[in-house]
Amino acid sequence: MTSSMLTRRCFVQSGLAAAGLQLMPARAQGAQRFYLADMHSHYGMFLPRLFGLDLPKHMQDTGTTLLAWAATDDHRWISMTPTGWKQTRTPAPDELWVSFQQRLAGYEAKLVQWNLRKALTAADVDAALAGEPRVLLATEGSNFLEGQPERVAQAHAWGVRHMQLVHFIQSPLGDHQTANPVHGGLTALGGKVVAECRRLGMVVDLAHGTAALVDGALDAGEGVPVWSHSWISPQGGNWQDSSYIARSLSPATAKKIAARGGAVGLWTVRVSRDPAYPVHSVKTYADEIVRMCELIGPAHVAFGTDMEGAGPGPILSNYVDLRDVADNLLKRGMNEAQLQGVFIGNYARIVKIAMEAARP
Repeated sequence: MTSSMLTRRCFVQSGLAAAGLQLMPARAQGAQRFYLADMHSHYGMFLPRLFGLDLPKHMQDTGTTLLAWAATDDHRWISMTPTGWKQTRTPAPDELWVSFQQRLAGYEAKLVQWNLRKALTAADVDAALAGEPRVLLATEGSNFLEGQPERVAQAHAWGVRHMQLVHFIQSPLGDHQTANPVHGGLTALGGKVVAECRRLGMVVDLAHGTAALVDGALDAGEGVPVWSHSWISPQGGNWQDSSYIARSLSPATAKKIAARGGAVGLWTVRVSRDPAYPVHSVKTYADEIVRMCELIGPAHVAFGTDMEGAGPGPILSNYVDLRDVADNLLKRGMNEAQLQGVFIGNYARIVKIAMEAARP
């Protein structure tokens, strides 16, 4: 471990009360450190670790205090193909429901093992903003609902507070980006799920959805959505493109999400042999965050790394790497309010808006 890494790991809680910002200064003289959030992460879920993992310690050491832990629900029905992840079989009735419960129970057991608290209320989000680590349970896909909006309430009872509508298998809720669209966007059933999420105080995540699905979700009623993870390409993608292009947002769709008050998260996928793809290192990840801020506004940009779900050789592999991004952004001339928003405030604001608008 280098001396710079040791410096990053030594934090003392502080704040700029006059500005209302949550900062954490390192021991380095005059350096200011913000707490961090990640809108989409699988960190600690999938990779074997010879020496184990103490997730709360890693979060505390890196100042990562709000982590949206995304539980996939269709992993047993997809496979990697030359053009990316594709559906390879059709689930039987109730298979998705049972499989998701099993996966969520495994994550719950890890949280209990680590004595790591979930973010269930707006007060928990405030605790994360004040430096206390919280994990916010999220779903990557809502296939486990199996077309039954009433199951959203059960997911909420299990502690889920962030629900992504679609993933990699065909969904009755709407179309996803990496398969031939069959619904024309969000379905009427998908609209009911969006409404139920908003009623219960859950963040609606449009990631993996087509542009038409985004339009449908925005038209389905009030609420502030997120696009938790991918990137903004010059034109957006098509389902027949390479997966990293297909998964991208167009500037027009990103601006629609921003206009509703939402946020777009940047992932950590590495792409070889495409000079047009902008993210190759910590520095260029920071460059892309700045470009996104210029395109849709700094109040609508966040980290959505997809750690441990971003494929081989990701740009960022742990939260020390994300702290490096934060350190790099500190040198870019963004003001403190903008930095605090990108680092944690934008996502925290959206989560609190959803929670506080609940109508149980």
